[in-house]
Amino acid sequence: MTGEILGHGTWYDKMAAEIITREKSLGRSLNMIRTESGIGASGLPHIGSLADAARSHAVAQAIREQGYNSELVAFSDDMDGLRKVPRGLPSSLKKYIGHPVSMIPDPWGCHESYGSHMTSLLLEAIEKCGIDYNFKSGVEMYRKGKLKDEIETLLSNAKRVGEIIREEIGQEKYVEVLPYFAICERCGRIYTTKAYDFSLKEGRVFYKCEGTEISGRKVEGG
Repeated sequence: MTGEILGHGTWYDKMAAEIITREKSLGRSLNMIRTESGIGASGLPHIGSLADAARSHAVAQAIREQGYNSELVAFSDDMDGLRKVPRGLPSSLKKYIGHPVSMIPDPWGCHESYGSHMTSLLLEAIEKCGIDYNFKSGVEMYRKGKLKDEIETLLSNAKRVGEIIREEIGQEKYVEVLPYFAICERCGRIYTTKAYDFSLKEGRVFYKCEGTEISGRKVEGG
């Protein structure tokens, strides 16, 4: 006896059913079920970037077909630091290695930042494919405090978070430092810092900017 065929019987129909079942079991609201596609803003978009958005869009569509409101959130990772200068781009960008891409000038001068320029390229491709999305910028989410509660929860439970990361991927780093990249107030870089303490009462993260290696290149701290 075969099982029930969901929607068109595709993998995304099955994934949608799993998501709906999970949300019900967790007692969460089913008024709006969101899928997400991360938009890398540190380099030129490629077919893999578009495929990620297409997959998330397909699952959102399948959720709708099963009777629930759904939307795709296109989240730009524009707080990420620049790790290398993509081939074909100006070498002058090398001085911004380690800086958040949303804080690097746009080499072409047509967007607010390097990050917003790269984000726009993928969004344009997504729109040409007829994919509907709700755009969210990481830097704007941070500036408006939208992630404040989640960050405080993670930092207040940093020891356990570090243990989970070690258990899941074998990385020891976050057992010793907090799972948080501060932007150095002096040099403006993000990966050169190590957060070592957090005060919930003061709402402050304490860090040292010691420098690091990014894509095989030593980057000095502030």
